[in-house]
Amino acid sequence: MHLPCSNLKLPKTWTEFMRRDTSLLKTITSSDVEELCMNITDCLEQYYHFDGVGFFLLDTESTRTYFHSDVVSKKIIQSLEEILPRFIQEKETPNNILYFAKKQDELVVFNPQEHPEPIEPMGMAFPLSIQENVMGTLALVARSETIKDLTPQTPALPSFVPIISGLLANSLSHENKDKKIHMLNLYQTVSSSISYIRDLQELLTTIASIVTSEILCEECSVLFYDSENNEFEFFTAVGETGMHLLKERFPADRGIAGRALKKKATQVVNDVQSDPDFYGKIDKDHDFKTKSILAAPLIAGEEPVGILNAINKIETKFFDQNDDQIFSAIADEVALAVKNARLFDYVVDSYCKIRQGKNSCKGCKRPLKSWTPCAKYLGLC
Repeated sequence: MHLPCSNLKLPKTWTEFMRRDTSLLKTITSSDVEELCMNITDCLEQYYHFDGVGFFLLDTESTRTYFHSDVVSKKIIQSLEEILPRFIQEKETPNNILYFAKKQDELVVFNPQEHPEPIEPMGMAFPLSIQENVMGTLALVARSETIKDLTPQTPALPSFVPIISGLLANSLSHENKDKKIHMLNLYQTVSSSISYIRDLQELLTTIASIVTSEILCEECSVLFYDSENNEFEFFTAVGETGMHLLKERFPADRGIAGRALKKKATQVVNDVQSDPDFYGKIDKDHDFKTKSILAAPLIAGEEPVGILNAINKIETKFFDQNDDQIFSAIADEVALAVKNARLFDYVVDSYCKIRQGKNSCKGCKRPLKSWTPCAKYLGLC
């Protein structure tokens, strides 16, 4: 239950608020963006009695939304997600404050001077920025009396907005640095695997396992491209469904994988079912539902090798720009590893045929410690 606005003793500045509650700064300071948004939301709702607090962040790595409310519908939140990015780009509203309200479950934007009658619930949105660099918006939903107390006759940004902007900028900076370190460590792990795992099947299975655990997805697979038949073949896969897909084939001009190979660019699709290129036969045959996908082409020089797939992002439920960067870097390493393995097999087979002629070994285990390919000449078989 919300207190009447007349009973509220609002601080003139958030500095005054922090003097009253010395634990506030420690509470809302966090290097984790989601945790920071939750802590700030708790503080704002506790003191100002807002019905809803939302952060719509447009950082360099991804577009993210944090919104907590007991009374605001998902439809309104979705409308805010569409309106607020345009609001912070246009900056045409007085003092960069956007007023909005709910009318019959629809979101309307209005000028309070032109529409003085109260609309419940009512909301305001403020740009969050540091030195003119906009990182997103802060949306507040409350009773009209509360909103009016926040905005005097000459509207101005409440004092807590620049403080929140600074806290979020610091948190986003830490988070992005952590992501870059994580990306570097992952890349080094994949590179080291390529250097010591000689069997191609084992290598690609290991890389697929690393991808599923580090990018946090349900399935990962490597598809080889058969240029003669214009088909993809599942060479290796990790995941409950992926294990049943080995050696399965489908047309290389179909699906999101086909689009990735054709465009030679990683495809990030977070709503697969609505993508016109989605190839649903595999899902249907194996009673599986693909929700989101990362499909990176494996290109060695100019030669198309195949596709590296990550299926169904866990936790956030969508792949972001950071996942795209990591995945594309791994795909480059995988493509080079596949090309080198194929080149090695070609040299080995050619060498054996020259030395053995028609008696060339078939399926012998050639040692990789020496370029000399045939085990017979090393006395190993």
